[in-house]
Amino acid sequence: MTLQPEPAWEGDPFDHRLLLEMAHELGPIANKGDHVRLSDHASALLEAFVRHAEAERPAVLRLSPFTARLIENGQQRVVDRLVSLVLEADLAEEPCKCAALADEVASLLEVQIVSEEWDQSDR
Repeated sequence: MTLQPEPAWEGDPFDHRLLLEMAHELGPIANKGDHVRLSDHASALLEAFVRHAEAERPAVLRLSPFTARLIENGQQRVVDRLVSLVLEADLAEEPCKCAALADEVASLLEVQIVSEEWDQSDR
């Protein structure tokens, strides 16, 4: 079993700007039909987002139970769509839903980040 070295993330795991930049790069990659690169990029975003969610968890748990549940459900939706995108890119079957999934991931991530930042500023 080969272990991959832990990637060094630039910036704070709370860096929403970096996550958005990564998400917005998915669409152009998907439109080019570069499934290998799309899978790699979506996997990197998935790992970065999971690290982000883990780092943010203590702050989310300080929110009201209802709000915390909304944030966690939104994070899970982003993870689910990213996993779907990685699998779709790995399969590289026609017709490919990669472009639509990439756009959906970017949109979900934008909504999630707006929600997180609004909930964080509400304290």
